[in-house]
Amino acid sequence: MDGYALWRNKINWTWIKEIEILRQFFAFCIDREWARKNPARALKRPRLLEANDVVPFTSAEIVRIIAACDEIGRAKYERLRARAMVLLMRYAGLRVSDVVTLSRDHVNWRHLEKRAVKNRRMIRVELHPDVLKALAVLPHPKAAASDSKLFFSSGNASLRSLVKGAQRTLAAVFGRAKVANGHPHRFRHTLASEILGKGGTVEDAASILADSPATIRRHYAKWTPEFQARQDRVTRMVHGTNLAQAEEQVSRC
Repeated sequence: MDGYALWRNKINWTWIKEIEILRQFFAFCIDREWARKNPARALKRPRLLEANDVVPFTSAEIVRIIAACDEIGRAKYERLRARAMVLLMRYAGLRVSDVVTLSRDHVNWRHLEKRAVKNRRMIRVELHPDVLKALAVLPHPKAAASDSKLFFSSGNASLRSLVKGAQRTLAAVFGRAKVANGHPHRFRHTLASEILGKGGTVEDAASILADSPATIRRHYAKWTPEFQARQDRVTRMVHGTNLAQAEEQVSRC
């Protein structure tokens, strides 16, 4: 869910709780005959945005985002880090917390293997060549020990501090790319939609994103042109069955 949606949900959730408190207060007053009606019942509860309302990035947006990595900050150090972060999220669907805790021990030749920080599920995914190149040229983190294996952290900062720092970097990238409602989590929605649109199963997407199939169905299954094309192919398969042909013949009688 993008930053605006999260902020809006926080405001709406606060309003929902306040409405409930008002309803309980006036119900209390009615029970004691201090009031005849409960005016809070007329208040409408605001709608919370579902995670499924998040829109995947378009191909054009992704191109602009990757290009913007080379245009932010004051030094090459920041740009190379931004590019590696974006490519990891774009091709591996990593959360920010998994990016900033990534170690060289997690990369075995072309594969990434690590436990997700959020749910401790195992992430196993083959890395795109562009990701491997970006990691290969990534500068050693500032203030990190010479033998540190971490890609993005010195090992001295808290996870919360690392995540906030990465989010600031990515916010600068989204701003430079002029992508509205840019948020790191949209990369996961994008990758899940692409997997499903290309014919992958919900279980495939769940395995790659280190989430449960139920979570993928509820939050990440999105409409895309590729997904629609896949549905159309399946529909055409049904159109060509004997049952469909028999129904057509019956309708002509």
